[in-house]
Amino acid sequence: MKKIAILIAITSFFIFVPGEKAQAQCKQQRVYHCARKGGNAIYLRDFNTKLKAVRSERSINGTKWPVVLNRGTRYRFILCTPSGSGNDVKLTLFDSRHPETRPWNSTEKSGGDKFDFICKRSGVYYVSIRFKAGKGKRKTCAVGILSFVGKNQ
Repeated sequence: MKKIAILIAITSFFIFVPGEKAQAQCKQQRVYHCARKGGNAIYLRDFNTKLKAVRSERSINGTKWPVVLNRGTRYRFILCTPSGSGNDVKLTLFDSRHPETRPWNSTEKSGGDKFDFICKRSGVYYVSIRFKAGKGKRKTCAVGILSFVGKNQ
């Protein structure tokens, strides 16, 4: 009987004690809205991530995904963040020859929230979404979109 009472008390604690609200990835509505920013480009894939607040300058926060891109194709990369997170997040495209510190392109280099990339060599590339250096005091979510623009003859 004592064991049952203890089990009920522990279960009640986890059910009724409010915890921190879980902030998962961005909602699907944000992904849809971001994909529409591509204009006449064809949606291929989204990169949806949650970014935790940066504790120190040395901590690296973010996510990276592998993507296979084909030679002679123009792709569009778009970054969307919730309002209020400002210009704190960057989307970066790199590969094994051009590491993340010297990427092919990024929203930081292009000065906007999107950039086009003409693939000159088929292979595996990486897309990362991270806070810019010195940014990221508050947690947020971010969505990156990969779109097909057309073949480059």
